[in-house]
Amino acid sequence: MVTPIRKEDMEQYNQNNVNDSISIKSVTIKEVYSLLSKEVQMPTLQSIPFDIYKSVAATLENLKEQEYEGLNADLRDRIVNMMSQCVVLLLDIRQRKILEQSAAVDPQKAETSSLRLAIVPAVDYSKLTNEEKYILDAQREFNLRKESVIAATLQGRPKVLESISSRILSKQTVVRFIKSMEQFIGVNMTKYGPYHEEDVTVLPFENARSLMENGIAVELEVNVGS
Repeated sequence: MVTPIRKEDMEQYNQNNVNDSISIKSVTIKEVYSLLSKEVQMPTLQSIPFDIYKSVAATLENLKEQEYEGLNADLRDRIVNMMSQCVVLLLDIRQRKILEQSAAVDPQKAETSSLRLAIVPAVDYSKLTNEEKYILDAQREFNLRKESVIAATLQGRPKVLESISSRILSKQTVVRFIKSMEQFIGVNMTKYGPYHEEDVTVLPFENARSLMENGIAVELEVNVGS
């Protein structure tokens, strides 16, 4: 069965995909709270401004850059804190609704559907911002990978699991060091380093993960391999 898409939802979908070159407008705490309040009160996913997260980011950036003293500085900090909490709650609630409504698409598979995020109703998808689609895409990938491991294990396909293992071992990540690091042996038995603060390099994912968890390096938004 094909879910009908309302005209206003299609307009929202098109709006969500407009060129990012459009100037970002600031937003008030009242506007953000209003969106959060409506999302909390309504059981279904609500339409929100496609650039709401960019607007909040720009507003917070401007507030933090302003020089205030005394009571004005305290007021600024309270506004920043309240707006931050509101937008985090807004995103969490909308993501939970997507999970619930995805499961409702096929009640007979509600348990697995809620984990897989396999089907998102078109009407709901049209209401997502690009940032929310970004999160949804990662969640879908996470669950598809989980299912592939479970399926290969239960179906007795060790070669598939070997392939999966080799993929993670061969995956590489670009990192920037924020602390110095002595030379070490990677999971691929290759020597790496030594590295100094601000050095950028490509490392096996397993080694990069350990360094990031220990606050020695941070990942850059460029991945090498898959």
